[in-house]
Amino acid sequence: MLKVLDFEIEKGDKWIKDILVCDEAGTETSFPFYVIAGEKDGPVLCITSGVHGTEYPGIGANLTLYHEIEPSQLSGTIIGVPQCNFASFQAKVPFVNPLDGKNLNDTFPGDAAGTITERLCYTLVHQVAAKADYHIDMHSGDSIEWLYPYAFYHISEKDEKVTETARVLAKVYGLDYVSYTETDGAGATDRGNFYAAVSELGIPSIQPEIGGIGLIEEETKMLHYEGAKNVMKHLGMICGSVAENPRQKELSRFYRLKASQNGIYNCRVTPGEKVKKGQLLAVLTDYHGDQVYREFYAEEDAVILWVMSTFAACEGDNLMAIGVI
Repeated sequence: MLKVLDFEIEKGDKWIKDILVCDEAGTETSFPFYVIAGEKDGPVLCITSGVHGTEYPGIGANLTLYHEIEPSQLSGTIIGVPQCNFASFQAKVPFVNPLDGKNLNDTFPGDAAGTITERLCYTLVHQVAAKADYHIDMHSGDSIEWLYPYAFYHISEKDEKVTETARVLAKVYGLDYVSYTETDGAGATDRGNFYAAVSELGIPSIQPEIGGIGLIEEETKMLHYEGAKNVMKHLGMICGSVAENPRQKELSRFYRLKASQNGIYNCRVTPGEKVKKGQLLAVLTDYHGDQVYREFYAEEDAVILWVMSTFAACEGDNLMAIGVI
């Protein structure tokens, strides 16, 4: 029998409950946890969203999955957390948990004896996702991020089979672009990310990215919804054929541009735009627009995956994400 968060799950169960997390100082938060236990045997799939509380399409899709999938339709079990960072969601605070100012997706796998965010991350990894055979962590562009849909998988440091299974799941999600990240390497690091921490437990995990800039749109919500259902079909959890995307491309590298100092960010490209090596992507100037601090050029032929949507930039900000074609 599957046991998650001290709940014994039986075939045919379907429910959602709020789970309390607190630290030694008495700071409390909670997250909603749901179960859909199929009437037939099959794998356990964990679906999480809302690691960043203002990334809304994944949250909407996850809640829709909970309400629309019935145990009679399912082989196996879905365990899900629609709003991992509920304090951020409730307070409409981007990126971080307002209770301690930490970014969950820099903090995984967490610490059982740490701050409220560290304990929350530990619970989500070790008491929820670790109980599954597969994991999807739904993301979007945050409230100041504008993106074109793509999916990540992690290069496991321990097991090539985990990497390859995650790669297949990322492709099955059906988005136009698929890329990998790794803890250390030439591309963007995924150190501290939920899907990377789960992958290092030996559980194939992916992070699809759809939507952004504080919007909850039916189109972006349903892209996540259909992507997750595609994964379930691939795993034999629900009936139906996997929908293939003939436009899909696997990217050879993924990297980000960062602001070297405070100033004005003049973006010259849009998400989904294909660029050539040497093309001007952005210019960072002082606040008067007089002094050019830095010009950013494409390192290789690439596609723009997301851009920061604000005019103001702060030192250390991620300005843009680029996938090398």
